[in-house]
Amino acid sequence: MKLKCLFLLLLLGISFCVHAQKRPVILEKQLEIIRKEPDNGDALKFLCQYYLNKGDYSKTITYAEIMKNVADKTKNPLLQLYSYIYQAQAQMMSGREKIAKKNLNLSLELATKLNNDSTLCSVYGSLGLYSANIETDYYRAIRWLYKGIQLAQQNNFQQQYALLLGNLANIYYLKKDTAGIKYALECYELGHSMRNPYIIYSGAVNSAYMYFLMKQNEEAMKYIHEAETLMLENDFYDQAHTYNLFGNILYDMGEYAQALEYYKKAMKDKQAAQTSSIVYAHLGYARILMQQNKQLEAILLLKQGIAISYARVNAIHRNELYENLSTCYEQLHQYHDALKYYKIFRLENDSLFNKDKERDLSEMRFKYDSERQENLIKQSKLDVMQKEQRIQQQTFILIIIVIVLGLLYYLYHRKNKLYLSIVKQNQEAIKRETELNRRIKELETNAPSMVSTSEKYASSSLTDEKSLELFRTLERIMREEKIYKDNFITKDKVAEILGTNRTYLSRIINEQSKLSFTHYVNRFRIEEAIRLLSDPNNETPLKAISTELGFNSISTFYNLFQSSVGMTPSQYRNKVMELQKEQ
Repeated sequence: MKLKCLFLLLLLGISFCVHAQKRPVILEKQLEIIRKEPDNGDALKFLCQYYLNKGDYSKTITYAEIMKNVADKTKNPLLQLYSYIYQAQAQMMSGREKIAKKNLNLSLELATKLNNDSTLCSVYGSLGLYSANIETDYYRAIRWLYKGIQLAQQNNFQQQYALLLGNLANIYYLKKDTAGIKYALECYELGHSMRNPYIIYSGAVNSAYMYFLMKQNEEAMKYIHEAETLMLENDFYDQAHTYNLFGNILYDMGEYAQALEYYKKAMKDKQAAQTSSIVYAHLGYARILMQQNKQLEAILLLKQGIAISYARVNAIHRNELYENLSTCYEQLHQYHDALKYYKIFRLENDSLFNKDKERDLSEMRFKYDSERQENLIKQSKLDVMQKEQRIQQQTFILIIIVIVLGLLYYLYHRKNKLYLSIVKQNQEAIKRETELNRRIKELETNAPSMVSTSEKYASSSLTDEKSLELFRTLERIMREEKIYKDNFITKDKVAEILGTNRTYLSRIINEQSKLSFTHYVNRFRIEEAIRLLSDPNNETPLKAISTELGFNSISTFYNLFQSSVGMTPSQYRNKVMELQKEQ
C-alpha cells in the first residue's frame, strides 16, 4: 500500500498537503467508518490529514496516536510510519519541537528501512520544514528539500515534486534571494498542467513573493490576486499568509491604509494560521503604525508578536520584531530600551551567522559517517580473503590520506607562517617609513624653499636632472597630498598640478618607476591600503577603504591587493588580528 497524497507544508504560511476544502459530507463518512471499524488505516489517515489541513493539531495528534496503536497491534510498519509523520508535523506546528524532532527521526529511520520513496519524500520535506521553522537554519532546509526533489523526480511523483518546489522557493524568499523565482514559476506551471488548485495557489503565492522581492509590484499583484481567488474558493488553510503578502505589496507602494486592512485580516486568522504568518502580521501592522508616528501602539503589537513567537517556538521574523522594537524606542528617545532590544536583535542575527559557519562541516561529517556505515555493512558480507584484501586496500588508502592530510597541513602551516611574516615585515616597514618621513619633514622645515614647480617644468624639454626632480615632486605630492585617492584621476590632472604635459609625465613615470601611469597610481593605493590594514585598531569596512583609496570597484581592489601582497585584504586583516592576539 502506497502513500497517496502526503505532501509538505509550504513553509511559513502555505497549507499542508492538498487543498484544505470544507468537506463535511466526506468527513462524516470517514468518522462513520471509524465508528464501525476503529482499526481502519485509510480512514485514520484521512482524519489526520484533514485536521492537519484545518490547523487542528490536537485532533491530528489524537488520531495519529490511535493509528500508532493500530499499527503496533496489526504489525503494519507503513501505518506506523504515517503515524510518526503526522504526529511530528502536528507537534512541530503546535510548538512541541523536541518530541516532533524525535518522531521525525523515527520516520526517517523507518522510511529508509522500508525503502518507501513516497513517504521518504514527505519525511525529507518535513525535515526541511523543521529546519526552517524551528532551527531557522535555511541552508539545512534547502538541503533536505533538494533530497526530496531529487527523489520525487526519480520516481515521477509530480504532486510532491511541485509542492517541494514551492517550499524551496519560499526558503529562497526568506534568504532574500531572487533565484527562487524559477522554482516558484515551475510550481505554478505544474499546478496548471495538473489542474490542481492547491499547487497553482502555491506557485502563485511564491511567484508573487519573488516578484515583490524584485520590486516588480504589478507582476506580484497579478499572481497574488489569482492566489486569493483560489484560496477563497477552496477555503485553504493559513489565509493570513496571503493577506500578509497583500499588505507587503501595498505597503511598498505607499498605500498604507489598504495595507493596514490586510494586516488586520491576517491577525484575525490566529487559530487557523501558521505561527510565522501571525507573527508577520503583527510586524507589518506595527511598521505602518511607526509610519504614522504611533510608536506606543507599535511597541505593543511588536511585543505581542514576540510573545507568540516564543510561545509557539517559531523563531522566524523574531529578529525583525526586535529590530523594529529597538527603532520604536529610539524614535521615542528611550535610548536605554532601544539599546537593549537592539542587542537582542544582534544576538538573533549572530546566532544565524554562527550556524552558517558550522554548517558545511556538519554536512561533511554526516556524509562521512553514512558512507563509513555502508562500507562496514558491505564488508560483513565478504569472505575472509576478501576482507583481508579490502583491509589491506583500506590501510594503503588510509596511509595515503594521512600523508596527503599531513602534506596539506604542512603547506597550510607554512603558508600561514608566510602570511604572518609578510604582515610583520609590512608593519615594521611602515614604522620605519613613518620615522623617516618625520625626519625628512624636520629637515625640509629648515631647508630653503624650492623654486616653483610650475615655473621650473613649464619648459617643453627636460634634462635628466630636471626629470628626476620632477619625479621626486610627483612622489612627494602622491605621498603627502595623496592625490591618488581621486577615483577620477588622470594624466592630464597630474600634469597640470606639476606644470608639465601628459607626454612628459608618462615618460618620466616610465623611466623612473618602470610602470604605466595607472599601475603607478595603484601602487600608492595598495601601499596606503597596507598601512590602514596593518593597524589592528582600524575597523573600517573593506568596501569603505576601497572607495576612500579611489578604486571604482571592490573587486579591482581585491585583485590588485592579492596580486601585490599575496593574500586578499580580508586575509591580511585576519593575520594582523592574529598577530595582535599573540602579542
